[in-house]
Amino acid sequence: MKKASLKALKIVLPLALGIFLIYISYTQFTENQIEEIKSYLIDANYSWIVLGVSLSFLSHLSRAWRWNYMLKAIGHQPAFLTNVMAIGTGYAMNLIIPRSGEVARAVVVNRVDNVPVDKAIGTIIAERVLDFIILLIITATALLVSGTVIIDFFKERLNTAFAKADSSTILIYGIIALIFTIVVVVLFRYIKPFQKLKNFISGLKDGFNTIWTMQQKWLYLAHTLFIWTMYLLMFYVSIFALPGTTSIPISGILSAFVAGSFAVAFTNGGFGAYPYFIAQVLLLFGVADTLGTSLGWILWTSQTVLVLVYGIVSFVMLSIKNSVSAK
Repeated sequence: MKKASLKALKIVLPLALGIFLIYISYTQFTENQIEEIKSYLIDANYSWIVLGVSLSFLSHLSRAWRWNYMLKAIGHQPAFLTNVMAIGTGYAMNLIIPRSGEVARAVVVNRVDNVPVDKAIGTIIAERVLDFIILLIITATALLVSGTVIIDFFKERLNTAFAKADSSTILIYGIIALIFTIVVVVLFRYIKPFQKLKNFISGLKDGFNTIWTMQQKWLYLAHTLFIWTMYLLMFYVSIFALPGTTSIPISGILSAFVAGSFAVAFTNGGFGAYPYFIAQVLLLFGVADTLGTSLGWILWTSQTVLVLVYGIVSFVMLSIKNSVSAK
């Protein structure tokens, strides 16, 4: 019962967050602004979006190829097509249940090529660690090239918050923060479920170390750079779909890309959060809220359609392969 409730929460909470962000986003628009967004969506040059989707798909193929370098290091080497189908299935699952795609990928290569599920998941964790480090590097780069734009934004928000709070309120918040820190430390050290989380974090470290000890690590890293280059190029070429976004500076592009990447982790495939976060970041760089929201929805919709089509095709191909193997 508890497991079923937990699974339901994993689906409902991110979805609810996405719906909430859509609600607060569109309640601030007037009818004229909503019509303006519609006109942006209708008049967009979708040839740039098709190019962006193509670049994104190349990154998926590269991810499938890259995966075999690590699987080979543990004594397994599924067919490239198997990896392509596994990744497509995993991406589609992530739209329904966040972070479930990793398990789905492992199950596919297990059923098709008998790769142990635990070992497959270990390789996926290792690649996620490396991808997260790349994202952090891009985040740091975005902060550096944006100058004081983002830092000033947070400073302004903090100054506003503290200006409205008296010394007693600040003291209360400080005590709450201290208690929260103590509770987290105790949970991590003594409570069993949190001990599992601690072990999981340790596993991430081990997975990352695996990358540096395998034979074809440089090819693995080369594919990693290619994957993230395709991600960035996908985002970059897509800004040309709308005339008003073609002048966004590199700092704005990187910052919006980072915001969108983190948004995907908060909701089901970035539903609601992706367009909202991108619009809010682009506001800092002088892009109108309606224009930023339009770009965000175009990007999110195109990538979601790609994942759905890719996932469905992968599922059908797996079904055909399994039926043929059964005969």
